[in-house]
Amino acid sequence: MPNYRGSISANRWRDATFGDTVRFMGEVQSPPASANANAAIKAAFFDVDGVLLDSLPQHLAIALDKSSQYGLSVRIPSVAQFREMIAGGAVVSPMLNFFLALKFPLEFARMAVADYQRDFQAKYRPRAFAGVEEALGVLAHAGLKLGLVTSNTRSNTVPALGKAFRYFDPRCLFFLDSYDPPRSKQWCLTEAAQILGYHPQQCVYIGDQPADYQAAAGAGCQFLGVTYGWGITAATSGAMSADTISEVAALLTHQGGRTHDRR
Repeated sequence: MPNYRGSISANRWRDATFGDTVRFMGEVQSPPASANANAAIKAAFFDVDGVLLDSLPQHLAIALDKSSQYGLSVRIPSVAQFREMIAGGAVVSPMLNFFLALKFPLEFARMAVADYQRDFQAKYRPRAFAGVEEALGVLAHAGLKLGLVTSNTRSNTVPALGKAFRYFDPRCLFFLDSYDPPRSKQWCLTEAAQILGYHPQQCVYIGDQPADYQAAAGAGCQFLGVTYGWGITAATSGAMSADTISEVAALLTHQGGRTHDRR
């Protein structure tokens, strides 16, 4: 795969992302059949945890507390160990999958999800990564439509984003509890593009897990992985990636920045 560095034009952005079959997280992935080589990015849809919110330590903390509360002998991994789990293919969203991946028995995993939805925001208080509000402002002022596609709930997301939440188009907010039953990220990305009237290749999904890449590919959207989140690293990502939220804004506005290519 080509490794583009420096200033990135709209076409070179697309070529580096879905211009050819790529190897991502050790698996061969093919670009959507409808890929448009001349598509310029008009909309950016964000995952939340690990992309906008620094929440992994808090998630592991609530898992540790629930394990102790329920009298389970579950070994909770460190942040580094958990990221390795995800990079290795562990599915951890939505939250039922998170607790199951940590070896909670199903009955206790369901109890933990209920406690999580009730207590997480108030007791564990995740915060936005430094620079999130500024980066979203850059993207909005550049004319991009911004949206959220997350497996977390509105009540856990909106308060933690604070003033940065104002930059998101209210038509493109997809939370776990937006629909009953919840819709997949792939469905939400497809719906968001349709709502805005954009071709999927004019939209990019910014995520931090292999499952996010797969959702973007399934919807025909472009993908930008962040290496500071839950499970994508420069060493394992075969797609475009960014090391900071500021670099996300730089790449999407074609102001330059680093990209990474798995060899």
